[in-house]
Amino acid sequence: MRVPRIYLDAALAEGATLPLSAERLNYLKNVLRLRDGQAVRVFDGQNLEADATLNLGKREASLVIGRVVMHSVESPLQIHLLQAMGKGEKMDWVIQKAVELGVTRITPVATERSIVDLKGERADKRHARFSDIAIGACEQSGRNVLPRIDPIVSLNDALAQTDATLKWVLHPNRGHAAKPFVARPENVAILIGPEGGLSGHEIEVAIASGFMPLTLGPRVLRTETAPIVALSVLQMQWGDFSFECAD
Repeated sequence: MRVPRIYLDAALAEGATLPLSAERLNYLKNVLRLRDGQAVRVFDGQNLEADATLNLGKREASLVIGRVVMHSVESPLQIHLLQAMGKGEKMDWVIQKAVELGVTRITPVATERSIVDLKGERADKRHARFSDIAIGACEQSGRNVLPRIDPIVSLNDALAQTDATLKWVLHPNRGHAAKPFVARPENVAILIGPEGGLSGHEIEVAIASGFMPLTLGPRVLRTETAPIVALSVLQMQWGDFSFECAD
């Protein structure tokens, strides 16, 4: 049986007893159906993980921390995804899969053709949801480092906040196929538009900010498909993806 993994926003120290929040208690007790004394693996979001034992009471619970180790499964390539807001649950799906694929940072971007326009409290709630989805994806995928999830920002702000060795904007009509680089870049940023694509003006603004147009092939990909493909290509080219064939 696979040992469940959970994120704890707490300092991990061998022998420590850490209380669980009501939300974490509900997840372990009612969703995973764990019992008193069962094993749980915890991580702190900063590359430390530990084995722990569940101490389950009637209304409260805690974890007794065992051996703490540093264990990294992070990619050698830092990837910053600038993703235009999509409608419905598309952005949730992108956040989840991008985290599984090893993205370092995600910036949700409001663009001219973004169907979703969130501001104020609604934007804050959506950002909190994105952060929760990222935590869940780390728990599932075995990552011990939480990627950075930025608040929803305008395109201009997103471009101004981006600093990377290579910067690309996906454009199926104007882009050029990526050519292999001799050396692995330290970090890469990639900008992906919404359902209707980035406007011509937005493409020009991105290019003026140092982004190069890039195409991933002759077919037009959906806004929720493009980041998955792009991240996979980047990890295959410069990250930690590899093919291993069984004998």
